[in-house]
Amino acid sequence: MILFFDGDRTPASDEGIWIKSIREYAEKEELISVKIEENMDWNRVCRCLEDAHAIVLAADVYMDSVSSRVLDFLEKIEQAVIGGESIGAKFYAILHTDLYEGEQTGIAMAVLKNFCERANITWGRGLGIGGNNLKAALRRKRLWKKSDKDAADFRLCFLHEQALFIREKIQGTDVYIKPNEVSRGWYIRQNNRQIKKINRVKVTEY
Repeated sequence: MILFFDGDRTPASDEGIWIKSIREYAEKEELISVKIEENMDWNRVCRCLEDAHAIVLAADVYMDSVSSRVLDFLEKIEQAVIGGESIGAKFYAILHTDLYEGEQTGIAMAVLKNFCERANITWGRGLGIGGNNLKAALRRKRLWKKSDKDAADFRLCFLHEQALFIREKIQGTDVYIKPNEVSRGWYIRQNNRQIKKINRVKVTEY
């Protein structure tokens, strides 16, 4: 069984691409999704942790860290392990950030690795995704003279590769990616414009 933890701060804006990529390659294996939130059924989580062969955490990274809610949740798992719970699954991470370079998730990835070491959970593989807001930045723009809807999502092939590691429960080298299709400067300008637009909408709502 694959246990998927959704640790994003806000609802997914891209229709749950993280778990979809895993489901596509999980074949007949059971996949259970759990949203990390304040009111969780902890007994159910513990049962799933005992039965899982692979644990996947997908979370956004801001200011070099995942959310405090995710950190508190991981600490609770660590305490459960110390208390005698059995977790034999390998741990896989999918961390993403709006910053351009995937390496910007490196500090948060190290925190997760330290958690695995303390909780005696085997680290499987990490995928750090930079430029995660590329889809929004490309809106009404053109990439290689193609419309946005025709442009390939640069994350997909790496997500599919990560899904294969998860399905086979094997370890691998962590991978950090960025949207090589566009320059860093162009992406940052477009992303900043998108953020300003969102902030203006929020102000008008108030």
